[in-house]
Order: sequence, then structure tokens, then C-alpha cells
Amino acid sequence: MTPRSVAAVLLVAFVSFLSIGKFFQQISDFFVKRPPIDGVTQFTARYQPVRSLLPDKGVIGYMTDPAAAADEVNATAEFYLAQYALAPIVVVNSSNQRYVVTNFHVMVTTGSMADQGFKLVREFGNGVAVFENQQWGQK
Repeated sequence: MTPRSVAAVLLVAFVSFLSIGKFFQQISDFFVKRPPIDGVTQFTARYQPVRSLLPDKGVIGYMTDPAAAADEVNATAEFYLAQYALAPIVVVNSSNQRYVVTNFHVMVTTGSMADQGFKLVREFGNGVAVFENQQWGQK
């Protein structure tokens, strides 16, 4: 075989492989793809471990970053998502409950929470924790 014919065969083989690759790329669009995970699912997944710690029913408090304004859209949306994730437990936007679930975006130390009268029950990471209000029921 001459070098010219070998080059021609290799060129035809190369173009064939490119064509097959393009074909597989096109038919892969017809297969069902797993939908991307949406933000609600990701947010509620953060609270799944919390559910095992809390009672089946009752009322718990909710705290977020101290700097987050009460009327801030994201803070309000995340509060509603926390309610959704922890239902049927009633979640109120107040720390005046025996148990309080947190949604912190900035680092808050357990010492600073203890200074406010809260005892850490369990930390779940990503700003999610459950605190017990040590002042609950006291006057």
C-alpha cells in the first residue's frame, strides 16, 4: 500500500468517526434526562435531618441572620420554605418558643447564642441548627 492510499484510508476513517460521534450526540437529545434539582428541593433537603429531632406536631420558632431585615424578600421566602420543609409542625418567625430552628448565612457562634439564652441542641451544618430557648416558660 502506498503512503498516499494509507493517508486516504486514515482520512476516510477519521471523517467516519467524526460522523458517528455527531450522530450519537444528536440521538442523545432524544433520551429522557433527569431534571435538574430545583432550589426548593435543595433548600428543603437542608431541613430533612431536623425533622427527626422535632416532635410530630407543635410550634417551633425560627431565626435567621440578625442583619436580615424582616421585609427582605429572600429572608421571607426562606422562612416560608422552612415552614414548608418542616410541616406539619407550625414554624413561627419568632425566637419566643421552646425550640428554635435557625437558618444562618453568616457564622453565629454557640457562645453568642448562649448569651441570648439559647442552648444548642444539635447543629446540622449549612446554618441549620436547633436551639432550646432557656428562657421559655420563665417570667
